[in-house]
This record gives sequence, C-alpha cells and structure tokens, in this order.
Amino acid sequence: DPKRLCVLETLATGERSVSDLSRDVSCQVPNMSQHLAVLRHAGLVISRREGNSVYYRLADARVLEAYRLIQEIAR
Repeated sequence: DPKRLCVLETLATGERSVSDLSRDVSCQVPNMSQHLAVLRHAGLVISRREGNSVYYRLADARVLEAYRLIQEIAR
C-alpha cells in the first residue's frame, strides 16, 4: 500500500506519534492507526506509549534498506 510505504519512509527519519504521522503522511488518524497495525503485525514497526500518545519507529533500520532494494529490482 502506498500509504504504508510512505509511513516507512517517514519513520526512517525518526520516531513519530500517530498524530504526527497522520499529518506528515496526509492520512486521517483512524486510517493511520489501521496502517500502523498492519505494519506492526508484519514486524516492520514497533510502538511505545507515553501518556495518551503512541509513538512508532522502524523495528530495524534494515526495513527501509529492504524496501529500497525491492524498489530498485522492480524498476
């Protein structure tokens, strides 16, 4: 999904809250939460809770490397 790929690229620059990701990726919070749940289930991102906010980051820096490699091969 293009939005999920955009989320991975955004998280490559550092941890973000769900609301920040929603703003940065132009996606409403409920939809962003669904995208993040899919990425978390796949083991690509991890989360932590701080108060009322949930923050996400890449589970491993190699996630983005693998994505970029797949992009190059697909061209």
